[in-house]
Amino acid sequence: MERQPAPEPGDTARLGQLAAHWREAPPEIRQDILTAAAAAQDAPEPGRVAHLLEALGRLDLPDIPDSAP
Repeated sequence: MERQPAPEPGDTARLGQLAAHWREAPPEIRQDILTAAAAAQDAPEPGRVAHLLEALGRLDLPDIPDSAP
């Protein structure tokens, strides 16, 4: 079995913040992200991955430094 990385102290806070942004995102953005993710998973072509990244960018997430608690 492949070794999994150990979580770091700020991981839970960052995941909580990501979840909060996801909940507050308009339904059309969430659906676009889910659709783009499924398409990229089915066929990870550059255009599909770019669309997924653009859709994720619409979440307007704040920059969180890796050293954040």
